[in-house]
Amino acid sequence: MDRMPREPSPSRRDVWFYPAAWLALLMLYSAAFVAAGMALAPALRNGIANLLPDALLGLAVLRLPSFLRWPESRKGRFFAAHLGLLMVFVVISAAGWIALVAVDGLVFTGNALRINFRVLPFRLVNDVLIYGTLAGVAYAWQNAREVREQAERAARAEALRARASLEAMRSQLNPHFILNTFHALVGLVRREPAIAESALERLGDLLRYSLRVHRDGIDEVPLSEERAFVESYLALERLRLGDRLRVSMDTPPATLDCLVPTFALQILVENAIRHAIAPRAAGGLLDIRVQDIDGRLRVAVKDEGSAEPVDAPTEGSRMGLRLLQERLGALYGGHATLTLRSAAGGTCADLELPARRIPSEEP
Repeated sequence: MDRMPREPSPSRRDVWFYPAAWLALLMLYSAAFVAAGMALAPALRNGIANLLPDALLGLAVLRLPSFLRWPESRKGRFFAAHLGLLMVFVVISAAGWIALVAVDGLVFTGNALRINFRVLPFRLVNDVLIYGTLAGVAYAWQNAREVREQAERAARAEALRARASLEAMRSQLNPHFILNTFHALVGLVRREPAIAESALERLGDLLRYSLRVHRDGIDEVPLSEERAFVESYLALERLRLGDRLRVSMDTPPATLDCLVPTFALQILVENAIRHAIAPRAAGGLLDIRVQDIDGRLRVAVKDEGSAEPVDAPTEGSRMGLRLLQERLGALYGGHATLTLRSAAGGTCADLELPARRIPSEEP
């Protein structure tokens, strides 16, 4: 399941800043009461009665961005929700002020009803300003944090993308892959020259894609490009495995413009072939299915008869899958998952991420 990213814990400076700010405001309030002719002790108690309800309610206001996020569109509902919350804030704050003033009057004068209700309009304006200030600070802090996290994720994604492209090129350029490909081509050149020519074109497509991704620093591509890359990879693997490699691929047209991390599908396919299909004399079926469900892109790569348990991957498979897992975290910040599970007759790798599409160009 998709998990929302955890809210970071506030720093020690943030924890102390909030009460310090309210203490400074209390001093200002008390000074204003003293300047109006009130004794220091009653002035402090009046300041506390005025500010304590707002200070306690403010803790909830500062948490609002976690539950009521700033919208990209339809801001009317967002501001309507805050208007309702502001009314609740004002009512509870006024009730708290009345209760504190009543307790103060009962304790120090014996009269709990000495409440000056004429200051309520002033409190209304004051509470609106306090709510607006706290909400503004909360959303500004959230925005600054998200910008910082996006920059950090972008830096991690760039480093991981470079590693992924190098790993993919190394996978395609490793001596075994090249020797196996050329060994198959040698046998085809005389017997099936057309197939040999097609295979050479596929190899060229494979290497051009890898080099372009590495050269241009591409993190995501449309699924259609990744599928074409995987089809070239599978065509070359068929030269080696022949009928032992059987492929079923279902990529609905509506999903082809969805963005996926570069080499993501290839890593899953290569892992299944290397550890489940190639080791078996009978080979197996590689089933690739893509779905767009409720704004989530789901990619499932299932093999027949995995040669290794799900909970005991080899070092080779662990490297590619771990690298992909790290890239998902860097690119999507916790909104994407990669899981391995046992399926009927084999193993299934499930990749799930936000179904983001290529931005349409305005005419």
